[in-house]
Amino acid sequence: MSPSSPVSADIDFLAELGLHFGGDDLITVTFSDGSSSTIKAGEFFALDLGVAWDMGNMEGRVTGGWKYDGISAADGKIDLSRYTHQFILLFKTGKWRFGDGYTYHFNVEVDGSGVASVADSEFDDALGWTAQTNYFFTENVYIGLVYTDIEYDRLATLGNSNKTFDASSIAFTVGGRW
Repeated sequence: MSPSSPVSADIDFLAELGLHFGGDDLITVTFSDGSSSTIKAGEFFALDLGVAWDMGNMEGRVTGGWKYDGISAADGKIDLSRYTHQFILLFKTGKWRFGDGYTYHFNVEVDGSGVASVADSEFDDALGWTAQTNYFFTENVYIGLVYTDIEYDRLATLGNSNKTFDASSIAFTVGGRW
């Protein structure tokens, strides 16, 4: 019987920026000039920080982040903000990574100010699924394509009725590890 060698994993910190597109229309604002702007439940900007561990032909990632979209006007503002947590397991082949995992969104809120203060809404925390593909330009810098499948359930508060919104999205990401 030969002694077994210990399994080792390299652990790196990572940061990722993403632009997300998709989801149901959450709120539409019509401006005084007749133009309008819409916040979709799955959009827009995301920042994630976390750790990645290299396990040979696989890689695991745990991240926490913040996702935001907003509309501003001279007399008011509406923000959609939520925090995210993800665990993803990826398979490595050359410079490519392919994988999936879960995503958890919490403190999902629409916050209105000024004349838009009636837009305030709160949502239940949500558990969803995410899949992604990354291409590494260097050992530490990558771009990616991410699909997220998740729904937000609006709470019946402040005159709003319960309603479920599809917050699924497709994102383009850029990330780095160190």
